[in-house]
Amino acid sequence: MKTEIPGFRFSVACAGIKQTERPDMALMVSNPPARWSGAFTTNRVKAAPVVMGLERLKAGVPLSAVLANSGNANACVGERGMADAKTLCRELARLLKVPENQVLMASTGVIGQTLPLDRMKDALPSLVEGLGSCSLEDLATAIMTTDRYPKWELSRPDRYPDIGIGGVVKGAGMIYPDMATMLGFFFMNAGLPQSVLREITRLGVQESFNQILLDGDRSTNDTVLVLDNGTALSGNRRADDVAHAVSMELGRMMKSLSERIVDNGEGVTKVVTVLVEGAKNRQDAKCVAESVAKSPLVKTAFYGEDPNWGRIMAAIGYSGADIDQESVDIYLDQAQLVSSGQFAGGVAEHKAAEVMKNRAYTLRISLRQGEATHRLTTSDLSVEYVKINADYRS
Repeated sequence: MKTEIPGFRFSVACAGIKQTERPDMALMVSNPPARWSGAFTTNRVKAAPVVMGLERLKAGVPLSAVLANSGNANACVGERGMADAKTLCRELARLLKVPENQVLMASTGVIGQTLPLDRMKDALPSLVEGLGSCSLEDLATAIMTTDRYPKWELSRPDRYPDIGIGGVVKGAGMIYPDMATMLGFFFMNAGLPQSVLREITRLGVQESFNQILLDGDRSTNDTVLVLDNGTALSGNRRADDVAHAVSMELGRMMKSLSERIVDNGEGVTKVVTVLVEGAKNRQDAKCVAESVAKSPLVKTAFYGEDPNWGRIMAAIGYSGADIDQESVDIYLDQAQLVSSGQFAGGVAEHKAAEVMKNRAYTLRISLRQGEATHRLTTSDLSVEYVKINADYRS
Protein backbone atom coordinates (compact mmCIF):
# COMPACT_ATOMS: atom_id res chain seq x y z
CA MET A 1 0.00 0.00 0.00
CA LYS A 2 1.35 3.41 -0.97
CA THR A 3 0.90 6.53 1.10
CA GLU A 4 -2.42 8.36 0.80
CA ILE A 5 -1.24 11.79 1.94
CA PRO A 6 -1.16 14.22 -0.99
CA GLY A 7 2.25 15.61 -1.81
CA PHE A 8 4.30 13.09 0.17
CA ARG A 9 6.37 10.30 -1.39
CA PHE A 10 8.54 7.73 0.37
CA SER A 11 11.24 5.25 -0.57
CA VAL A 12 13.61 2.88 1.23
CA ALA A 13 16.94 1.26 0.39
CA CYS A 14 19.60 -1.01 1.84
CA ALA A 15 23.00 0.68 2.16
CA GLY A 16 24.52 -2.11 4.26
CA ILE A 17 24.94 0.13 7.30
CA LYS A 18 24.28 -2.85 9.56
CA GLN A 19 25.80 -5.40 7.17
CA THR A 20 22.37 -6.90 6.49
CA GLU A 21 20.05 -7.01 3.50
CA ARG A 22 17.22 -5.27 5.34
CA PRO A 23 16.42 -1.66 4.34
CA ASP A 24 18.32 0.77 6.55
CA MET A 25 17.78 4.10 4.78
CA ALA A 26 14.52 5.92 4.15
CA LEU A 27 13.66 9.02 2.17
CA MET A 28 10.62 11.21 2.81
CA VAL A 29 9.89 13.93 0.25
CA SER A 30 7.26 16.66 0.26
CA ASN A 31 6.18 18.59 -2.83
CA PRO A 32 5.39 21.39 -2.18
CA PRO A 33 7.92 21.96 0.63
CA ALA A 34 6.31 21.51 4.03
CA ARG A 35 5.98 23.77 7.00
CA TRP A 36 7.28 21.79 9.93
CA SER A 37 7.82 21.62 13.65
CA GLY A 38 9.94 19.31 15.74
CA ALA A 39 11.01 18.12 19.15
CA PHE A 40 14.49 16.84 19.92
CA THR A 41 16.43 15.14 22.71
CA THR A 42 17.16 17.10 25.87
CA ASN A 43 20.40 15.15 26.34
CA ARG A 44 23.31 17.61 26.25
CA VAL A 45 25.22 15.03 24.21
CA LYS A 46 23.52 15.40 20.83
CA ALA A 47 24.03 13.55 17.56
CA ALA A 48 24.96 15.60 14.49
CA PRO A 49 21.51 15.25 12.86
CA VAL A 50 19.87 16.62 16.02
CA VAL A 51 22.17 19.66 16.01
CA MET A 52 21.37 20.19 12.33
CA GLY A 53 17.63 19.85 13.00
CA LEU A 54 17.67 22.39 15.81
CA GLU A 55 19.55 24.85 13.61
CA ARG A 56 17.18 24.47 10.66
CA LEU A 57 14.09 24.61 12.84
CA LYS A 58 15.32 27.90 14.28
CA ALA A 59 16.01 29.23 10.76
CA GLY A 60 12.38 28.60 9.83
CA VAL A 61 12.99 27.16 6.36
CA PRO A 62 10.48 24.66 4.92
CA LEU A 63 11.40 21.02 4.39
CA SER A 64 11.47 19.27 1.05
CA ALA A 65 13.09 16.05 2.23
CA VAL A 66 14.09 14.06 5.30
CA LEU A 67 16.72 11.33 5.02
CA ALA A 68 16.69 8.77 7.84
CA ASN A 69 18.97 5.86 8.60
CA SER A 70 19.15 3.08 11.15
CA GLY A 71 22.19 1.19 12.38
CA ASN A 72 24.38 4.23 13.10
CA ALA A 73 23.56 7.19 15.37
CA ASN A 74 26.21 9.52 13.90
CA ALA A 75 26.87 10.68 17.46
CA CYS A 76 30.12 11.37 19.36
CA VAL A 77 32.36 11.24 16.28
CA GLY A 78 33.58 14.84 16.37
CA GLU A 79 33.44 17.22 13.41
CA ARG A 80 33.18 14.26 11.05
CA GLY A 81 29.58 13.68 12.14
CA MET A 82 28.27 17.06 10.99
CA ALA A 83 30.44 17.01 7.86
CA ASP A 84 29.00 13.63 6.82
CA ALA A 85 25.43 14.72 7.53
CA LYS A 86 25.91 17.86 5.44
CA THR A 87 27.52 15.87 2.62
CA LEU A 88 24.55 13.53 2.40
CA CYS A 89 22.03 16.38 2.58
CA ARG A 90 23.93 18.32 -0.09
CA GLU A 91 24.06 15.35 -2.46
CA LEU A 92 20.40 14.53 -1.89
CA ALA A 93 19.43 18.16 -2.52
CA ARG A 94 21.30 18.04 -5.81
CA LEU A 95 19.50 14.88 -6.90
CA LEU A 96 16.11 16.26 -5.89
CA LYS A 97 16.87 19.74 -7.29
CA VAL A 98 15.89 21.48 -4.04
CA PRO A 99 17.81 23.90 -1.76
CA GLU A 100 20.25 22.15 0.55
CA ASN A 101 18.80 23.84 3.65
CA GLN A 102 15.45 22.18 2.88
CA VAL A 103 16.91 18.70 3.48
CA LEU A 104 17.25 17.22 6.96
CA MET A 105 18.73 14.01 8.41
CA ALA A 106 17.68 11.78 11.27
CA SER A 107 19.77 8.85 12.47
CA THR A 108 19.46 6.02 14.96
CA GLY A 109 21.75 3.17 15.97
CA VAL A 110 25.15 2.62 17.55
CA ILE A 111 26.88 5.64 19.11
CA GLY A 112 30.52 6.44 18.39
CA GLN A 113 30.91 5.01 14.90
CA THR A 114 31.32 7.09 11.76
CA LEU A 115 28.77 6.70 8.99
CA PRO A 116 29.69 4.43 6.06
CA LEU A 117 29.50 7.54 3.90
CA ASP A 118 30.37 6.01 0.54
CA ARG A 119 27.77 3.24 0.85
CA MET A 120 25.13 5.74 1.94
CA LYS A 121 25.92 8.13 -0.94
CA ASP A 122 25.71 5.23 -3.38
CA ALA A 123 22.19 4.47 -2.10
CA LEU A 124 20.86 7.97 -2.71
CA PRO A 125 20.09 7.66 -6.47
CA SER A 126 18.01 4.53 -5.91
CA LEU A 127 16.15 6.27 -3.08
CA VAL A 128 15.29 9.16 -5.38
CA GLU A 129 14.30 6.86 -8.24
CA GLY A 130 12.10 4.81 -5.94
CA LEU A 131 10.08 7.73 -4.56
CA GLY A 132 6.39 6.91 -4.38
CA SER A 133 6.92 3.16 -4.28
CA CYS A 134 6.76 2.73 -0.51
CA SER A 135 4.10 2.78 2.17
CA LEU A 136 4.22 4.05 5.73
CA GLU A 137 4.80 0.46 6.84
CA ASP A 138 7.85 0.19 4.56
CA LEU A 139 9.13 3.44 6.00
CA ALA A 140 8.61 2.27 9.58
CA THR A 141 10.46 -0.98 8.82
CA ALA A 142 13.49 0.81 7.38
CA ILE A 143 14.12 2.84 10.57
CA MET A 144 13.88 -0.11 12.97
CA THR A 145 16.84 -1.12 15.14
CA THR A 146 15.97 -3.55 17.95
CA ASP A 147 12.25 -3.00 17.33
CA ARG A 148 10.35 -6.26 16.92
CA TYR A 149 7.78 -4.85 14.50
CA PRO A 150 7.14 -1.65 12.50
CA LYS A 151 4.92 1.01 14.08
CA TRP A 152 2.81 3.26 11.86
CA GLU A 153 -0.69 4.70 11.41
CA LEU A 154 -2.69 6.44 8.70
CA SER A 155 -5.97 8.22 9.47
CA ARG A 156 -8.15 11.25 8.81
CA PRO A 157 -9.54 13.71 11.37
CA ASP A 158 -13.26 13.79 12.09
CA ARG A 159 -15.29 15.74 9.49
CA TYR A 160 -12.29 16.34 7.23
CA PRO A 161 -11.86 13.31 4.92
CA ASP A 162 -9.70 15.36 2.55
CA ILE A 163 -6.94 15.63 5.18
CA GLY A 164 -4.60 12.69 5.62
CA ILE A 165 -2.40 12.21 8.68
CA GLY A 166 0.30 9.55 8.72
CA GLY A 167 2.87 8.67 11.34
CA VAL A 168 5.78 6.27 11.77
CA VAL A 169 7.96 5.75 14.85
CA LYS A 170 10.82 3.58 16.00
CA GLY A 171 11.96 2.92 19.52
CA ALA A 172 12.53 -0.11 21.72
CA GLY A 173 15.24 0.83 24.22
CA MET A 174 16.73 3.93 25.86
CA ILE A 175 13.20 5.21 26.46
CA TYR A 176 12.76 8.02 28.97
CA PRO A 177 10.36 10.97 29.13
CA ASP A 178 11.48 14.40 27.89
CA MET A 179 11.76 13.05 25.22
CA ALA A 180 11.40 9.35 24.91
CA THR A 181 14.17 7.78 22.86
CA MET A 182 12.85 7.43 19.40
CA LEU A 183 12.46 8.69 15.87
CA GLY A 184 9.01 9.83 14.85
CA PHE A 185 7.81 11.31 11.56
CA PHE A 186 4.30 12.66 11.00
CA PHE A 187 2.87 13.89 7.71
CA MET A 188 -0.27 15.85 6.86
CA ASN A 189 -1.84 18.13 4.27
CA ALA A 190 -3.90 20.19 6.72
CA GLY A 191 -2.62 23.65 5.81
CA LEU A 192 -2.06 24.76 9.42
CA PRO A 193 -0.17 27.98 10.14
CA GLN A 194 3.36 27.55 11.50
CA SER A 195 2.41 28.80 14.96
CA VAL A 196 -0.46 26.30 15.21
CA LEU A 197 1.70 23.47 13.93
CA ARG A 198 4.30 24.26 16.59
CA GLU A 199 1.70 24.25 19.35
CA ILE A 200 -0.05 21.01 18.38
CA THR A 201 3.35 19.31 18.09
CA ARG A 202 4.28 20.47 21.59
CA LEU A 203 0.98 19.30 23.05
CA GLY A 204 1.05 15.98 21.20
CA VAL A 205 4.60 15.14 22.29
CA GLN A 206 3.91 16.17 25.89
CA GLU A 207 0.93 13.83 26.18
CA SER A 208 2.53 10.87 24.41
CA PHE A 209 6.27 10.46 23.92
CA ASN A 210 6.98 12.37 27.13
CA GLN A 211 4.86 9.89 29.07
CA ILE A 212 6.57 6.59 28.30
CA LEU A 213 9.52 5.02 30.09
CA LEU A 214 11.32 1.74 29.52
CA ASP A 215 14.76 1.91 31.11
CA GLY A 216 15.45 5.49 32.23
CA ASP A 217 18.12 6.15 29.60
CA ARG A 218 17.83 9.23 27.39
CA SER A 219 19.23 9.00 23.87
CA THR A 220 21.47 11.33 21.89
CA ASN A 221 19.18 11.14 18.84
CA ASP A 222 15.54 11.66 19.87
CA THR A 223 13.69 13.35 17.04
CA VAL A 224 10.01 13.95 16.27
CA LEU A 225 9.12 15.86 13.11
CA VAL A 226 5.66 17.00 12.03
CA LEU A 227 5.37 18.11 8.38
CA ASP A 228 2.37 19.87 6.83
CA ASN A 229 2.39 20.62 3.09
CA GLY A 230 -1.24 21.73 2.72
CA THR A 231 -2.25 25.14 1.42
CA ALA A 232 -2.13 27.55 4.36
CA LEU A 233 -5.57 28.26 5.82
CA SER A 234 -6.77 31.78 6.55
CA GLY A 235 -7.70 32.83 10.05
CA ASN A 236 -11.44 32.08 9.85
CA ARG A 237 -13.76 29.77 11.78
CA ARG A 238 -13.07 26.82 9.49
CA ALA A 239 -9.33 27.22 10.09
CA ASP A 240 -9.96 27.02 13.83
CA ASP A 241 -12.13 23.93 13.37
CA VAL A 242 -9.53 22.24 11.18
CA ALA A 243 -6.77 23.01 13.67
CA HIS A 244 -8.80 21.50 16.51
CA ALA A 245 -9.71 18.38 14.55
CA VAL A 246 -6.14 17.83 13.38
CA SER A 247 -4.75 18.44 16.87
CA MET A 248 -7.09 15.84 18.35
CA GLU A 249 -6.26 13.23 15.72
CA LEU A 250 -2.51 13.89 15.79
CA GLY A 251 -2.53 13.66 19.58
CA ARG A 252 -4.46 10.38 19.47
CA MET A 253 -2.04 8.98 16.89
CA MET A 254 1.03 10.02 18.88
CA LYS A 255 -0.44 8.47 22.03
CA SER A 256 -1.24 5.21 20.22
CA LEU A 257 2.21 4.95 18.66
CA SER A 258 3.98 5.85 21.91
CA GLU A 259 2.19 3.01 23.70
CA ARG A 260 3.27 0.64 20.94
CA ILE A 261 6.87 1.69 21.56
CA VAL A 262 6.52 0.36 25.11
CA ASP A 263 4.73 -2.79 23.98
CA ASN A 264 7.51 -3.28 21.40
CA GLY A 265 10.29 -2.58 23.91
CA GLU A 266 13.40 -4.70 24.25
CA GLY A 267 12.50 -7.84 26.17
CA VAL A 268 9.15 -6.45 27.32
CA THR A 269 6.63 -8.93 28.72
CA LYS A 270 4.54 -6.44 30.73
CA VAL A 271 3.11 -3.03 29.85
CA VAL A 272 2.19 -1.13 33.01
CA THR A 273 0.39 2.19 33.28
CA VAL A 274 1.61 4.02 36.38
CA LEU A 275 -1.11 6.45 37.48
CA VAL A 276 -0.36 8.76 40.39
CA GLU A 277 -3.34 10.57 41.92
CA GLY A 278 -3.84 12.95 44.82
CA ALA A 279 -0.46 14.69 44.72
CA LYS A 280 -0.01 18.22 46.04
CA ASN A 281 1.09 19.43 42.62
CA ARG A 282 1.86 18.13 39.11
CA GLN A 283 5.61 18.05 39.78
CA ASP A 284 5.17 15.79 42.82
CA ALA A 285 2.91 13.49 40.81
CA LYS A 286 5.48 13.36 38.00
CA CYS A 287 8.33 12.65 40.44
CA VAL A 288 6.51 9.72 42.01
CA ALA A 289 5.43 8.25 38.68
CA GLU A 290 8.94 8.41 37.20
CA SER A 291 10.58 7.11 40.36
CA VAL A 292 8.35 4.03 40.44
CA ALA A 293 8.37 3.50 36.66
CA LYS A 294 12.17 3.46 36.34
CA SER A 295 13.03 1.54 39.53
CA PRO A 296 14.92 -1.64 38.56
CA LEU A 297 13.51 -3.42 41.62
CA VAL A 298 9.93 -2.49 40.78
CA LYS A 299 10.41 -3.38 37.12
CA THR A 300 11.90 -6.79 37.93
CA ALA A 301 8.93 -7.40 40.23
CA PHE A 302 6.67 -6.70 37.25
CA TYR A 303 8.64 -9.28 35.28
CA GLY A 304 8.43 -11.85 38.06
CA GLU A 305 4.69 -11.18 38.59
CA ASP A 306 5.54 -10.51 42.24
CA PRO A 307 3.29 -7.97 44.05
CA ASN A 308 6.23 -6.72 46.10
CA TRP A 309 4.57 -3.54 47.35
CA GLY A 310 7.53 -2.63 49.58
CA ARG A 311 9.60 -1.84 46.49
CA ILE A 312 6.87 0.49 45.26
CA MET A 313 6.65 2.25 48.63
CA ALA A 314 10.42 2.70 48.70
CA ALA A 315 10.44 4.25 45.23
CA ILE A 316 7.64 6.62 46.25
CA GLY A 317 9.60 7.61 49.33
CA TYR A 318 12.85 8.50 47.56
CA SER A 319 11.14 10.26 44.66
CA GLY A 320 11.63 13.70 46.20
CA ALA A 321 7.90 14.38 46.30
CA ASP A 322 6.15 15.70 49.41
CA ILE A 323 4.27 12.63 50.61
CA ASP A 324 2.85 11.19 53.83
CA GLN A 325 3.48 7.45 53.93
CA GLU A 326 0.42 6.94 56.17
CA SER A 327 -1.78 8.28 53.37
CA VAL A 328 -0.51 6.13 50.49
CA ASP A 329 -2.87 3.65 48.83
CA ILE A 330 -1.68 1.31 46.05
CA TYR A 331 -3.84 -0.63 43.61
CA LEU A 332 -3.13 -3.07 40.78
CA ASP A 333 -6.18 -2.54 38.59
CA GLN A 334 -8.98 -2.90 41.15
CA ALA A 335 -6.99 -4.96 43.66
CA GLN A 336 -5.89 -2.79 46.61
CA LEU A 337 -2.47 -3.92 47.77
CA VAL A 338 -1.62 -1.11 50.21
CA SER A 339 -4.00 0.85 52.44
CA SER A 340 -2.79 3.93 54.34
CA GLY A 341 0.82 2.91 53.80
CA GLN A 342 0.39 -0.66 55.10
CA PHE A 343 -0.09 -4.10 53.59
CA ALA A 344 -3.74 -4.81 52.77
CA GLY A 345 -3.43 -8.53 53.58
CA GLY A 346 -2.99 -11.94 52.00
CA VAL A 347 -6.27 -11.99 50.12
CA ALA A 348 -5.43 -8.64 48.54
CA GLU A 349 -1.96 -9.88 47.62
CA HIS A 350 -3.43 -12.94 45.90
CA LYS A 351 -5.77 -10.73 43.84
CA ALA A 352 -2.86 -8.43 42.92
CA ALA A 353 -0.75 -11.43 41.86
CA GLU A 354 -3.55 -12.53 39.53
CA VAL A 355 -3.62 -9.06 37.94
CA MET A 356 0.14 -9.22 37.35
CA LYS A 357 -0.26 -12.30 35.17
CA ASN A 358 -1.80 -10.05 32.52
CA ARG A 359 0.43 -8.45 29.89
CA ALA A 360 -1.09 -5.02 30.56
CA TYR A 361 -2.50 -3.49 33.74
CA THR A 362 -2.56 -0.27 35.78
CA LEU A 363 -0.57 0.46 38.92
CA ARG A 364 -2.52 3.22 40.66
CA ILE A 365 -0.94 5.17 43.50
CA SER A 366 -3.12 7.50 45.57
CA LEU A 367 -1.14 9.94 47.71
CA ARG A 368 -4.18 11.69 49.23
CA GLN A 369 -2.33 15.01 49.46
CA GLY A 370 -4.08 17.07 46.78
CA GLU A 371 -5.64 16.85 43.35
CA ALA A 372 -2.70 16.65 40.92
CA THR A 373 -2.20 13.56 38.74
CA HIS A 374 0.38 12.16 36.34
CA ARG A 375 0.41 9.10 34.11
CA LEU A 376 3.28 7.12 32.58
CA THR A 377 3.39 3.94 30.53
CA THR A 378 6.30 1.70 31.51
CA SER A 379 7.41 -1.91 31.25
CA ASP A 380 9.06 -4.71 33.12
CA LEU A 381 12.81 -5.40 33.10
CA SER A 382 13.47 -8.86 31.76
CA VAL A 383 16.39 -11.20 31.25
CA GLU A 384 15.96 -10.68 27.52
CA TYR A 385 16.48 -6.92 27.91
CA VAL A 386 19.86 -7.57 29.52
CA LYS A 387 20.85 -10.00 26.77
CA ILE A 388 19.86 -7.62 23.96
CA ASN A 389 21.83 -4.73 25.40
CA ALA A 390 24.81 -6.81 26.45
CA ASP A 391 25.20 -7.97 22.85
CA TYR A 392 24.08 -4.75 21.13
CA ARG A 393 27.37 -4.05 19.32
CA SER A 394 28.59 -7.64 18.95
